[in-house]
Amino acid sequence: MNNESVNPLNPKKRLIVVEDDLDLREDLVEYLTRHGYEVTGVGSASEFYLKLVEGNYDLAILDIGLPDQSGLVLAEYVRKNTAMKIVILSARVSIEDRIAGYEAGADVYMLKPFDSRELLLFIANIINRPDPAPSVAKDAASNTVNAKQHEAEAWALIRKDWLLQSPKRDGVQLTSTEFEFILIMTKEPFGAVVNRKDIFEKLDYQHNEYGSRAFESMVYRLRKKTEAMGELIPIKTYRGIGYSLSSPIICI
Repeated sequence: MNNESVNPLNPKKRLIVVEDDLDLREDLVEYLTRHGYEVTGVGSASEFYLKLVEGNYDLAILDIGLPDQSGLVLAEYVRKNTAMKIVILSARVSIEDRIAGYEAGADVYMLKPFDSRELLLFIANIINRPDPAPSVAKDAASNTVNAKQHEAEAWALIRKDWLLQSPKRDGVQLTSTEFEFILIMTKEPFGAVVNRKDIFEKLDYQHNEYGSRAFESMVYRLRKKTEAMGELIPIKTYRGIGYSLSSPIICI
């Protein structure tokens, strides 16, 4: 990145950088702080949600390829629940990826590598842009309440233990196949339908009647596990097409 000085239009705004590349994250935090912003850096989606509980931000800079949840899911959450502006930084260059970023709620979609001066100008321009209508804007207190509500209502996939936790923090032990299935779902943008064929290929199920029955039996057993603890697993079935998440699942 080029670190030539550019003065932001408003030097008192709070930014949060969500980037799993430590060197890039530290560079961004240092550069934007030097230009007058109050900047927090985190390396995962789970850290991001926790920071929202602790305080409010004016703009989020999001990487898409995070270790525990897609940055597109974060963008959708930010757009639906806060008044934050959104900058997505990504090495994904296809038009489909850029469209997905804007559909998720990005104000700006920037490609890596990027010039820091251009990023700074984008931030200065959009952070001061008024919301289109008063009903869209949310005050700082609302941001905190929504973040706390999300944290309280979120499901969690505990990687090291192969454990799925409900919002009440009750847990069910997963088999390796169940764990991989849920992990596949969390890697897609929230609400996106994951095709059955793609799931079968990733889980090594045969594309025939036997494979379909075996897979559906696995999903049935998984549903029964969560029902036994009084919860409905947040996976929606599109018969003959695929599956989507009905509530976000955070990977930890």
